[in-house]
Amino acid sequence: MTSPNGNFHEVGIDDLFFSTTDKKGVIAQANRVFCDYARSAREQLIGAPHNIIRHPDMPGGVFRLMWEMIGRGKPICAYVLNLAGDGSSYWAFATVTPMAGGYISVRSRPCNDHVRTLVAEIYQRVRAIEIGVMDKGESPARAARIGESALIEELKTLGYESYDEFMADCLPAEISARAAAGAAVPSRPGASGNNRVLLDSVADMEGLIAALAGDLSNADALASDLDMQVSQTLDSLGALEETLAKAGEIARANEDDAPVLASATPALEQQCHQVAETMRTVLTHADAMCALRHQLRFHVGLGQMQAETVCRFAIATIDGKEDPETSAHATESLISVLSGGVASLQTSLGEDREKVAEMVGEVALAESNLRKTGLLLGRWVEMVKKFRLDHEMGDILPTLTSTLDRLGDNLAALHETAEKFSSSTVGFDAQRLSDRMNQALGCSAALV
Repeated sequence: MTSPNGNFHEVGIDDLFFSTTDKKGVIAQANRVFCDYARSAREQLIGAPHNIIRHPDMPGGVFRLMWEMIGRGKPICAYVLNLAGDGSSYWAFATVTPMAGGYISVRSRPCNDHVRTLVAEIYQRVRAIEIGVMDKGESPARAARIGESALIEELKTLGYESYDEFMADCLPAEISARAAAGAAVPSRPGASGNNRVLLDSVADMEGLIAALAGDLSNADALASDLDMQVSQTLDSLGALEETLAKAGEIARANEDDAPVLASATPALEQQCHQVAETMRTVLTHADAMCALRHQLRFHVGLGQMQAETVCRFAIATIDGKEDPETSAHATESLISVLSGGVASLQTSLGEDREKVAEMVGEVALAESNLRKTGLLLGRWVEMVKKFRLDHEMGDILPTLTSTLDRLGDNLAALHETAEKFSSSTVGFDAQRLSDRMNQALGCSAALV
């Protein structure tokens, strides 16, 4: 069994490597780049369990979490420290996706150094916990369960309530950092045949998905703005209801002298409550929309990584670095996973657009209700003055007016942010993506 020798090597920025396994994690396919970084011949890797490259410093809890998620049919990403066949070590950023009959893992160089360093420190602490409980007699399986819990607790200190939340931020950030480091899909204009057509089709797909990723890059800032605006709007509503309650008490106390004013007060209070209920619905939609937007960004990032992997493998085949016969079946696996990823992206995009439209509609309804509230309040204030109760109201009337104006400003800002959410996906050409995917599937079938 290989042991770490203290040497490290780094994954190149232009290198993406992949492997496929069966349901038990036995390696079925591997590209040349994987073999190079694993410092092993392809013959040594095919048929071996994927943990042949597992580094002893990696927490078992990470792999337990990984197997749980892919076992439920969900993709996952993680920073992984691997052990090569010559004893050297290397870090990789891995995505693992379920596929027919097993799983596919695509790895790249970790480019978000800040997060990778934080994760490495977390792994050290979690692994120490696992080793500690095993020294006390716990089994490796039990230690991995404890390690998984410790990992989640560590992520909570970074502001993530779950691993899903962490990787929804982590994957887009990695891809963005990778692009900033200079990674780009190359072309082969002099090539011909199905691999050239495949390369051009999937490169176009990668460009489409990358453009969508760019349009979604401000999602975190928009979500923060949305949370702040909803909070401010609810604060304004609370202030309006509180001030109106004081005004209503005065109106009811003067019911004998101003019966019309007293009878009009419940309608105004009810209208304010209606605006408040509408805003609470907006808040619910906003929370759901932000969650869906994070999910969409994850699927976009995964699709982008998968598309680039297909492109780089096609280039390696064109350049004679991969055997055309064995690469055809690997290409089939890559295209199959990319097709599933595109389908998930399209589904996520549809759900996102639907939720954004719902929230925009709810904000518009709140604005309409607010206008009605303003009209009712205006008439009510006139009645207060008519019955000479404005002096008794004191600061209540100007406070009502200013609070209503502030609420109008809150809703206008909320509407603008909701429209920005909507516009960030409007330009995406979903049909073109589907057409290129179908073209790629045809090329893949022709290669086999």
